[in-house]
Amino acid sequence: MSDRYEEKLTFYGGLTTIGGVHIMYSCGDTGIVFDLGMARGFFNGDTRVRSDYGIRSFLLTRMAPPVLDLYDPELLGDLGEAELKQVWGREQLEQVTNLHGFVSHIHQDHMALLPSLRPNLPVWMHRDAYAVYEAIVAAGEYEDTRADIRIIEDGQIVDYGPFRIEFIEVDHDSPGVTGFIIHGPEHRIAFTADWRRHGRNHHRLDRFIERCQTVGVDVLITEGTRMRPDTLFRKPKDRLEVQVAVECRLAMEQTDGLVYVNILARNVERVADLIMKTQEAGRELVMDESTAVLWFEASDKLQVLSGHPALEAGRHVIRLLRTPVWSQGPRPAKNVKLPYAPITVNEITANKSQYAVYLIYPLTALIAELETKGSQAAASIYVHADGNPLTSADETLLKWLNEFGVQYRYCATGGHAAPQEITELTTAIAPGLVIPLHSNHPTLFNSGGVRKYYPAPGESFKVSELVGNKTTV
Repeated sequence: MSDRYEEKLTFYGGLTTIGGVHIMYSCGDTGIVFDLGMARGFFNGDTRVRSDYGIRSFLLTRMAPPVLDLYDPELLGDLGEAELKQVWGREQLEQVTNLHGFVSHIHQDHMALLPSLRPNLPVWMHRDAYAVYEAIVAAGEYEDTRADIRIIEDGQIVDYGPFRIEFIEVDHDSPGVTGFIIHGPEHRIAFTADWRRHGRNHHRLDRFIERCQTVGVDVLITEGTRMRPDTLFRKPKDRLEVQVAVECRLAMEQTDGLVYVNILARNVERVADLIMKTQEAGRELVMDESTAVLWFEASDKLQVLSGHPALEAGRHVIRLLRTPVWSQGPRPAKNVKLPYAPITVNEITANKSQYAVYLIYPLTALIAELETKGSQAAASIYVHADGNPLTSADETLLKWLNEFGVQYRYCATGGHAAPQEITELTTAIAPGLVIPLHSNHPTLFNSGGVRKYYPAPGESFKVSELVGNKTTV
């Protein structure tokens, strides 16, 4: 085959980290980069840069793929290929002239580079994923993008240069999460995106497997978030997604005190469940302004919530608490007229049994006022259901709860498959080669006899050589 139609895979990020997957598939001068997020690395809540103007720092710390045509030239300034070759220790970095991007879903580690992309860069994204992105921009969590967002639907096939991309929705804890199969001139490459089997739409993975079996996959790229030594021999037991909101309701029924709920607001389907369970428990759900804007802006546009009773119930169940002036938490970037009745701290504490407080991590300090005012006869309960911080051992959060005698309930379920389920998916698809990533421990992967490979950062392969290399393990 001529070089014009030679298929290549280049691996940059997410190879030994959870998140920050950066891969470029190219064929001649045409290519697509997936995903466009960042893993946790050199920045945290105290050491940080803006998500748009910080692209130079992201590139120089290998938190963004060194594909220069992705980014807004105004943000790059004088940063060029010479500096990036030095940072990556490579004599050559793969570049293409006809470039597209792809975002599988709206979690930070898959979409955080969107504000830094160059104007008019074509970026493919599921309709529901884009609705969530627009909502987090309105809520003030991220800047908007200048890229040309190309909306896709489940099952859609896009012809793109010498290859076609077949988009397939899977199940994760965020709306619109989408994997794909790339149909190249000679090879088929499948990417699962993030996925799980314990969600409400686990059947989508069966369809993904069936499509891969039908077309025949040469290379399967799958996430492996939960591959750890403690899950190697025993499959973990997962709480079902539909059970999370049920446990929130149980907490509301078991105390006359306040119930705090911490859910990642981008999991809009779970928020819809929470609204309904709050109504069933006879309480109202107090939201800060940013969270209320995110819910309002996303819920009305999401296909997956079309006709959901929470759309109407939310107008009566949600109460709006103005963000305190002392808070450094997110504030809406868009002036949205919200249909929710306002409420004050004094009104909440005057009748604690009537309210559940959606308490995002940056507003944890509200606990001090909410717990010291009003009746303290009944203990409050804090339900932590996959909201930030993403751990049950956060020292700061636990210190606040212990200080005021608030009961802590960890009610996580997460969005990732058990290692044994990844093995089952791999053996069912039976690709020529599997590449596990999005994992701290990819080498623990049991591929069920399918050949596997662990790319090094910056490695580039001709797909024909990668598939034909019998030295892979």
